[in-house]
Amino acid sequence: MGMGFHVPAGSEQYEAAQRGSVAKSHNVTHQAARRPQTRKAFAENRGAKLGSEVAVLEDPLGRDLLERMPAVGKQAFKRWCEVWEPQENRGNCGPASAMAALRFLGLEGPWTQAKIVAEVIIPHGLFTQGLSFQNCSIMLQVLGHGRLRISERNSSNEAQLSDQLRQDLAEAFELGGMICILVNYTRLGGGHWSPIGGWSDGHVLILDTNDTRLPPHWVKLETLTKSMCSLNRATGKPRGYLLLRRGEADSA
Repeated sequence: MGMGFHVPAGSEQYEAAQRGSVAKSHNVTHQAARRPQTRKAFAENRGAKLGSEVAVLEDPLGRDLLERMPAVGKQAFKRWCEVWEPQENRGNCGPASAMAALRFLGLEGPWTQAKIVAEVIIPHGLFTQGLSFQNCSIMLQVLGHGRLRISERNSSNEAQLSDQLRQDLAEAFELGGMICILVNYTRLGGGHWSPIGGWSDGHVLILDTNDTRLPPHWVKLETLTKSMCSLNRATGKPRGYLLLRRGEADSA
C-alpha cells in the first residue's frame, strides 16, 4: 500500500506537507525522520558516492528547496508522498520503485513487491547482481501490459544525460506532466533504484526506497547525473533513468 498521506488542500496538514514536514504518521518524510539511525547513517555517508552537497528533506535547506517549487511541482510531490513505499528487503529497490510509479499513474492493479519478484523477476531471470537498468525496463514492460510508455534514458555522456534529465524534470515538476522518473544510480558502494519526487533550484529530490538507511534527500543534478553515468560492473553498461507515462509501450 502507499503511505496514505491524504489531506485536503488549504488545511494546516496540507501546508505542512508542502514544506516537507507532515505532522502525522505514514508518509515518506515522517517515516525517515522518526528513525535516528537513518539520520545518523545519512550524516556518516554524506561524502559517499552522491557527494557532500546533499540536503535531507526535513532540514532547513531541504524545506527551503521544497518551498521554491511551483504549485504543480508541490502537487506532484504530494502525490509521490501518497504512493511511495519502502523496499521490503535488501534487493527490492526496483520493485518498490515500480509499485510507486504504478500507483502514481493509476496502474497498480493486483501487484505487490512480493508478486513482482515471484511472478516477473524470477520467471524472466531478471536478477543479475541486482536489477539492472535494462532488466528493470523489461520488468516494467511486463507489469504495464501495454498500458505503460517507457522511455529509456542512459548514456555515459554526462552532459547529454544531464540536459535530457533537466528537460524531463521540468516537464514533471514545472509543467505538470503526468510522468514518473525512476533513477538507477550508484550510491554507498552499489547500484540502487529510487523514484524522483521533486526538482528545485538545480537539485533533485530522491525518495530513497531504502528508508532505513537514507531519508528523502536533495542532491545536485550534476552529482546525480554523474552517478547514473557510472558503469554497472555486472553488465558493463551505464546506468540511467526510466521515464514512465500512461499509454502504449514505447522503446524510445
